Amino acid sequence: MSCLLALSGLVPCMLALAYSVYRGCSLQRSCRALRAELELHRNAEQRLQFIAHHDVLTGLPNRLQFQIQLEHGLAFARRHGSLLALLFIDIDRFKSINDTLGHEAGDQVLMQFAQRLQHAVREVDTVARQGGDEFIVLLTELHSGADAARVADKIIAAMAAPFSIDGAALSVGASIGIAVYPDDDDDMDALIEKADLAMYAAKQRGAAAGMRYVASMQARACSHLILETALRHALQHEEFMLHYQPRMDLQQQRITGVKALLRWQHPELGLVLPLDFLPVLEASALIMPVGAWAMATGVAQAQRWLARGQPLIVALSLSARQFYHKEAVSSLAALLQQSGLPGQWIELEIAESILLDKNQNGEAILRQFRQLGVGISISAVATGYASLNYLRRFAVDRVKIDQGLVDTLRRDDDAMLRAIVALAHTLQMRVVAGGVESGAQLAQLAALGCDEAFGFCLSRAVAAAELEALLDSWHSVELVSAA
Repeated sequence: MSCLLALSGLVPCMLALAYSVYRGCSLQRSCRALRAELELHRNAEQRLQFIAHHDVLTGLPNRLQFQIQLEHGLAFARRHGSLLALLFIDIDRFKSINDTLGHEAGDQVLMQFAQRLQHAVREVDTVARQGGDEFIVLLTELHSGADAARVADKIIAAMAAPFSIDGAALSVGASIGIAVYPDDDDDMDALIEKADLAMYAAKQRGAAAGMRYVASMQARACSHLILETALRHALQHEEFMLHYQPRMDLQQQRITGVKALLRWQHPELGLVLPLDFLPVLEASALIMPVGAWAMATGVAQAQRWLARGQPLIVALSLSARQFYHKEAVSSLAALLQQSGLPGQWIELEIAESILLDKNQNGEAILRQFRQLGVGISISAVATGYASLNYLRRFAVDRVKIDQGLVDTLRRDDDAMLRAIVALAHTLQMRVVAGGVESGAQLAQLAALGCDEAFGFCLSRAVAAAELEALLDSWHSVELVSAA
């Protein structure tokens, strides 16, 4: 009995002890769970903070974080009387990479570009992504503006080696604009704007270039903006038109085709030639809608001439942006189908530099165009034999030699022309000479075996109605003097 009483007293103690142990374990588990939850919240908060101040793709500071760094840098420079510089950087031909190889390839280029950019500058410098294919670098504690130029050269050199994208080697350049505090400005936003202006000036100079801001860039930027606005108005109010320059078959001595040339009928300035507005058009997004209008107008005109009983091949120029656009082939296919025009009456003229760009899949795009039945002409074959030999693997109908080579005939120097004509004919290509200004040149080109020619000696570019009148009276033109 005494044992039972002892045990009965022990049970509550054991239960109390067990409850305490359980409660202690539960509290420990609760504390651990609470700590884990707090850690999750802390990590999530840090992640949100990172996302708010950094570019997710490259991990670089974003525009907001860069502005914070720039404010600190300017404050330090003002206190210590030191220099700092901004480098505004744009990837050359990035849009065509995106359009032809896809956004995934574009993202890989951006990530590799960002890594090279970071390795090209000091740890104390700030590299940020502004958005799209634009980056900006803050260089602090400089001795002179020349230091910034040297860094720009270093960045350009760092991008010179090919980028490896899905096993393919791409050549990716950088255009860089430089603005220096306090020489160019002492305001944060103004410095960014001036570095941006300098970058556009560098891009206009050519691929892989760097330029320091100068005051004249501001005036050029204003005139560029004014002209771009006027061109947008011209498109909306149907002020653009096509003129056609006849192209003659030198053996048959008859007009077999025309080159379509863009003109702007300005309400106050009159007829404006492409030399005055085409660079702005191609630098802006307007080249796409204007190019689409020109293509539709050229196809419709070729169909009218065919129905009139005067079939002519209409040659239309394509810029790099138009050629590599993902809907380029399908858009032309739709135009041909809607108009009922056979593809053989349209010729696409493409600069050789577009096809020689190893970054692009130009050969595949040419094959797609050829499936529509259209002709392909390569323009600006100025270097002659070497580039033409390279082009032998492309599906090309004609090569156009420029006025520079035609002018060599004046110096009785036809060796290069003979080589080009011979090679082109071996490759089953016809040779078209542009910029022919005299009957003597025309006769020499025919003697060399050149197939076709156009230039002022035949006719300037004229409106469709004027060309039709010229064709109607072509039999009365004194071809002997022009041949």
